[in-house]
Amino acid sequence: MNEYTDTISPETLKTEYLSPENCEFYVSENGFTGMRINGEGHDRVILKRAMPYAFPDDYVCVTDEEKNELGIIEHVSSFSEGQREIINAELGLRYFCPVITDILSIKEKMGHFYFDVKIRGRKKSFTVKDISKNIRKHGENIDITDVDGNRYRITDLSGIPGKSRRKLEPYIY
Repeated sequence: MNEYTDTISPETLKTEYLSPENCEFYVSENGFTGMRINGEGHDRVILKRAMPYAFPDDYVCVTDEEKNELGIIEHVSSFSEGQREIINAELGLRYFCPVITDILSIKEKMGHFYFDVKIRGRKKSFTVKDISKNIRKHGENIDITDVDGNRYRITDLSGIPGKSRRKLEPYIY
């Protein structure tokens, strides 16, 4: 037994699934994402993906500022277009992920991989450590996480010029 045993109950462990029927998202006058759930307003909520790689548009956890869980969005697609825009704008702030359009070079030195890429026509350099864990392929998308935790995405590997694609292919598992 521990100090939390008395506070755990089936009601405490119950997860509220959020849907268009029981909640509505809005942008507060201060510019924060808010939510009304079952008539109760929360002027600032935080959205986090439970499975950002496998299901980026499903299972989104919504908490208040104190990190108390308010509920889980099972499928973002179940919300109206206007609601999805608010949800995706908030997620975009947390999960900023620039799209790589070209790979200029990849060099390996002492277990670190140094990438020179193009993002929106501009050159960007970053370093990846433990490449087998930090490059993930999901369908045509490839996500790369650098040593600082920043994520980059290739949305269509076949769209990357052949010479650049061949530089990356040996590292895709």
